[in-house]
Amino acid sequence: MVATITNVDTANLFVGDDDPANSQFLVLNSFTLPDLQEATKSYNPGGGVTAIEMGMRRINALTVPFSLHGIQEDVLSYFMRSRRSMYTVRGNLANISDQTDKPFVATIEGRMTKATLGQFTKDNGMDTDYELREIMRYKLVIGTTEKFFFDAFLGPRGVRVDGVEIFRNVARNIGLV
Repeated sequence: MVATITNVDTANLFVGDDDPANSQFLVLNSFTLPDLQEATKSYNPGGGVTAIEMGMRRINALTVPFSLHGIQEDVLSYFMRSRRSMYTVRGNLANISDQTDKPFVATIEGRMTKATLGQFTKDNGMDTDYELREIMRYKLVIGTTEKFFFDAFLGPRGVRVDGVEIFRNVARNIGLV
């Protein structure tokens, strides 16, 4: 493996489908893709000299915070909708080492549960911070490679890393395959 340096040098957020009319390119300040974290349980065996954190083979609830400059009325309309909506992040992953560019696309189905209209300052204007929760589907593709896939409705079959169902044996053991 050769060492490389990569950088996300530009990105765009689409609220709703990824129609250019839903682009937030000009006002996107920041976004954070979901934090992929396995739930753990602390275990301290009776005769053991140390505790361990055991992976529980479950993914903690996903959240996606993002920030837009100003007050975007169309985006604010997504707050507390009764149905989940699609959000798409498209970006450019620049490989500094070999001077190539690669796209990445993250699609998220969730509900906007937080909209914080920030403080106005004369020098900086105002930013609005948002947060998506109740994320039922998430997919991250870098170039043409599916890096991560999550679909809560598919149970153990709904988690793939690099295209591999990581809980396939679990799904088989409980009769889903």
